[in-house]
Amino acid sequence: MTALPSFVDRARLRIYAVGAVLVGLALALRAWGLGRANELFIDEITYSRLALTISHGHWPNLSGRPFYLHPPGAFLIDGAAVRVLGLSSNPTALVLQLRWVNAVLGTIVVGLVFALLMRLTRTSVAVVGALVVATDPFVLRNDGRVMLETPAIALLLTGWLLLLIALDRDGARRRIFLLGGGFVLGLSVLTKDVAAVPALVPILLAPFWRRTIPLRQAGLALGAGIAPYLGYIIALAATGHFGGWWHAKGGGMRRMLGLDQTSGFHAAGAPSLVSTLNDQLSTFGSSYILLALAVPAGVLSLTARRADRRFIGIGTTVIGLLGLFALGFGTLEEQMGYFVVVPGVISMGIAFAEPPAALSRLLSRRPRIRPAMVGLAAAFTLTSIGFGLAARSVTDDGYQRARIWMDANLPTGARVAMTSPTGEFALRPGEGRNMRTGAWASLTAMRHYHAGYVLTQSKPLEEGYGYASPKLVPWLEKNASPIFHTHGPSGGDTVLWKLDREVVADAVKDGTKIPVVSSAVGLGIAK
Repeated sequence: MTALPSFVDRARLRIYAVGAVLVGLALALRAWGLGRANELFIDEITYSRLALTISHGHWPNLSGRPFYLHPPGAFLIDGAAVRVLGLSSNPTALVLQLRWVNAVLGTIVVGLVFALLMRLTRTSVAVVGALVVATDPFVLRNDGRVMLETPAIALLLTGWLLLLIALDRDGARRRIFLLGGGFVLGLSVLTKDVAAVPALVPILLAPFWRRTIPLRQAGLALGAGIAPYLGYIIALAATGHFGGWWHAKGGGMRRMLGLDQTSGFHAAGAPSLVSTLNDQLSTFGSSYILLALAVPAGVLSLTARRADRRFIGIGTTVIGLLGLFALGFGTLEEQMGYFVVVPGVISMGIAFAEPPAALSRLLSRRPRIRPAMVGLAAAFTLTSIGFGLAARSVTDDGYQRARIWMDANLPTGARVAMTSPTGEFALRPGEGRNMRTGAWASLTAMRHYHAGYVLTQSKPLEEGYGYASPKLVPWLEKNASPIFHTHGPSGGDTVLWKLDREVVADAVKDGTKIPVVSSAVGLGIAK
């Protein structure tokens, strides 16, 4: 065997080996229970349908209607996977296949966290930070669904890494990395608009915060960062879609600012944030700690002596402040936390490696504090691992189990009423062997369409996220027969009820109509 030429090479090889182990662990956790541990989510089905339209060479659309709410970056990635791998044309089956794309991208995120922390701190901090992101239950759930945040963060961290490399280069090589980093950050924005806050705002602020990046270099990176979205807008205008995009973005901006509360925890009828936190504390307890520490860690990183550390601090701080604004006034949705947690872990590593001056003085006077801090970090890492393992071991696939049972047991031509958006799109008419389904969420609609069965999920209906009134389930418990039942932490009780059509008709005739919720009326669901 040929000996390695130097100690440096052996040390680098060990670092690569550690990184490979962390990446392998991240992939294993994301692959484990990928089709079982996460209940189907309406956004997943929507995004899969959009990817399917792109794979056919069309503009992103839903049933022929152009889609502008989010830019097309993630749909282009998933559409390419559909086209190259020949994935299913059934949107529900496609969800389970496309989850693998996010599982791989989430694994890449862990590798990028390790690479960034190795560059910014030291090996022990990088290992802990990557391990926390690899095992965090909130990150795992997002990486196990067809969501936009995972590809957006993968591109964001790649762009950050390229910009940090640029700070260590001179001349033409620096310009190449600045342009490359800026362009990749622009692709992050092309994946989800909110990524503009951690991707482009830090470049705008960096020249003015202790000259973190010189103005000319920041302008170069910013110009490259604007290019992808500018190309998207030019394509919209050239194809006659600009007006529709402008209208959709106006509505999206109103939602972000909290002027229109149609989704999220501040929306009418939505569960309160406090009740949700209490309900999910046993699942995402470690994630809540990361969310709470992200902004303070970002602010501490702003005081770092090194420019690369300050740049990450700017990114973490601005996206954390946006999250706080959403918490108080804007549209706060759970997936927003992904944008805060991952950069927050990097800033926590920076703050640990370079504590502010006051803390450094305290540590020098009281040296026993540092071992205590190391012990807390180790305890938290073990806690995160425990939460992550628990999150991947659950069974949370009520809709999939219901579909399998219905395909195998319902008679040909069975008419099944769906009471939630996820149920409606997961079991669309014509996509099951035996069934005809529809969003018949009121007793009146069930009678009108001669529904013989109705599928409910308790949690979404109780929290106002379904089409049907929360009063429907108690009525079904008294007047219908449950023929299939399963339970999961996200959806609660998923139940298929067998209806007696005469009982339904008599109830409507007697005035017991149980109409749909008001939001469903706005969507045109039958009353």
